[in-house]
Amino acid sequence: MTTSARIVVADAGPLIALGRLDALHLLPALFAEIQVTATVLAECAARPGFIDAQRIEQAVRDGWLKPCVEQFERPSGRLDPGEASAIARALEIEAGLLLDDRAAVVYARALGLKVIGTLGLLVLAKRRGKIERVAPLIEELQRGGHFLGPLAVQAALLAAGEEII
Repeated sequence: MTTSARIVVADAGPLIALGRLDALHLLPALFAEIQVTATVLAECAARPGFIDAQRIEQAVRDGWLKPCVEQFERPSGRLDPGEASAIARALEIEAGLLLDDRAAVVYARALGLKVIGTLGLLVLAKRRGKIERVAPLIEELQRGGHFLGPLAVQAALLAAGEEII
């Protein structure tokens, strides 16, 4: 996804990761509209004492993270409810998808959806001049226990033109 005029539907994983980084502001800087289903919002709010949940809640209150109509027909029983609802919504409105789970990404791409994950979003933010470096953010996510596959990290750093950590 290279255009800032795109609508994206977000899953919980990337929202939580960006919330932990205090980088949710990158979403409206990169996309025209960010939608989130009630199921995904519930997953994000499951730990209300966590800073990421509070930041996501604030983004909804600020009006740029937009709750959307829930699609009740789930595309696959093999996905978690949040992933399934985000994929269903993206299919319904022909939007992009912000999603990290590997199996869900493969499934969504097989349906013809354009998918970007947390690492891809960070690379896009660097290319657009919204952040200076990707590596420190990756390191912060890893220190916080966020799993990022080593090959995905290497690919992101290579795409960002940064030294591999």
